[in-house]
Amino acid sequence: MKPGPRLGLPLLLSIVLGPVWAESQTSLGEQIAKQGTSKGVAPCMACHGPDGGGMALSAYPRIAGLDAAYMAKQLADFRAGTRENPIMMPMVMSLTEEQIAAVSAYYTGLPIPAPAAQPPAGDVKKTAEDLAQWGDWTGRGLPACAQCHAPGGNGIGAHFPGVAAQQASYIKAQLLAWQSGTRANDPLGLMKSVATRLTADEIEALSAYYAAQLGAAPIPAITTPLPPPVDVAVAKATVTSGPVPDHGPTPPGREPGESGYFKSPSRDAFPKGPFGEAVRQGQAIFQDTNIHSSSGTYVGNELACGNCHLDAGRLAGSAPLWAAWVAYPAYRSKTKEVDSFIERIQGCFEYSMNAQASAAGAPPAADSDTIVSLAAYSFWLAKGAPTGDDTLPGRGYPLLTETEQGFDPARGREVYAAKCALCHGADGKGVVNAQAGTLFPPLWGADSYNWGAGMHKVDTAAAFIRHNMPLGLDNALTDQEAWDVAAFVNSHERPQDPRFTGNLQETAERFHTSKFSLYGKAKGADGVLLGEQPAQSVAGSAR
Repeated sequence: MKPGPRLGLPLLLSIVLGPVWAESQTSLGEQIAKQGTSKGVAPCMACHGPDGGGMALSAYPRIAGLDAAYMAKQLADFRAGTRENPIMMPMVMSLTEEQIAAVSAYYTGLPIPAPAAQPPAGDVKKTAEDLAQWGDWTGRGLPACAQCHAPGGNGIGAHFPGVAAQQASYIKAQLLAWQSGTRANDPLGLMKSVATRLTADEIEALSAYYAAQLGAAPIPAITTPLPPPVDVAVAKATVTSGPVPDHGPTPPGREPGESGYFKSPSRDAFPKGPFGEAVRQGQAIFQDTNIHSSSGTYVGNELACGNCHLDAGRLAGSAPLWAAWVAYPAYRSKTKEVDSFIERIQGCFEYSMNAQASAAGAPPAADSDTIVSLAAYSFWLAKGAPTGDDTLPGRGYPLLTETEQGFDPARGREVYAAKCALCHGADGKGVVNAQAGTLFPPLWGADSYNWGAGMHKVDTAAAFIRHNMPLGLDNALTDQEAWDVAAFVNSHERPQDPRFTGNLQETAERFHTSKFSLYGKAKGADGVLLGEQPAQSVAGSAR
């Protein structure tokens, strides 16, 4: 990967020297903001206003309250020419790294001015709210704005800036710049991908909508070093004995044909009355499982159903709920029984949500408010789907054929660093917020899925990743990259398999015979067999 701008020294000094250095930097930053520099840099406030709120008529952005690392990167990009602006580029050429860090820190510390713009109304408001909260996955593969900029639009870390209380003229100008290709310094090309899928009217609506939202401090994203790769030679070992076959991933559905994929009822068509209330609650639980008042007590990690079933369980090829509802009851080799749909949901809590480590210590009961709401939501999403069709097009994750090179966690580490760490963090912990919930899900460690979850298998994870990640980017990964990065993700320790017998090898031989499971076979970066020292859940630590 191309190294980023060298901006680490000022941040390091702030930690080592503490408040005295920070105060001097604030003074330097304030001086640049209000007076400019002796090298000819004009005061920032000349364009961005005395409060850092920007100027609507000139499309000068609000910079007060933005993340310091984000602002420093933008200034570095202006200086490097990777972001173009005829006013900013010559200014930044005269700034030192210390000055960039200081002025960025100064503006981060300023309060965000109250928005002066009036919120849109009617159809414009609805268009903006739908795109901000839900996007248009089914129609255009368009993720929600909130997916990266947080539910309130206040941003996440250094890569996803706050857009709430931003000048509408600036938001519009940037979306058009990404759309036309005149701005291209977004990570992985995410914004260009989004902008090119928006219409002119949608850009107007979103710009007006976010300009009228109250701003708040961005949600921080912690960065840590990327862990080393696992022992690749051991990772390719397999276990072939054991009387219980691996349960395997949910088989994908058949090709959709001319009729296309099944479409669930519109969100505008929620049923009324008590049943409608249950459906709405089911959707809310599905999206925020770990923090919702009804379901949070049964979740022993920091995952939500919507992390693996995109578009709130609607998206074909992302294990949609409507395809699952019509396929149950069904025999499952994982349980060696005929499971109902209710039991299937409880299984998700047991494995994907690691319910054993939750406050309740177990999945919710069949007649609980949580299960009833999720079942009502699933039933409603499947309204009109053929009952009993267990090969419905769009079911499960599309099959990903094995490659000649197999899968390699060491190769996957490079893919992860380049295309995944941006959101999920080098440490795989993602971004979790006490109020907003799971913004980017943890992929390994104590707060991710356990060793019994279907996603722990390399083939299942590879299929999901290849067709759904990174969010909103079509064909961003090759088949080989998906296989390798899935192997890297699943070569890290996670919570214990609930079926653990007390003996690692016995458990591996009974439940992990598949070559796609690394449990009890591969050694982690610490040289210990995966599953031998499972991660201990600390769910709720961010809540």
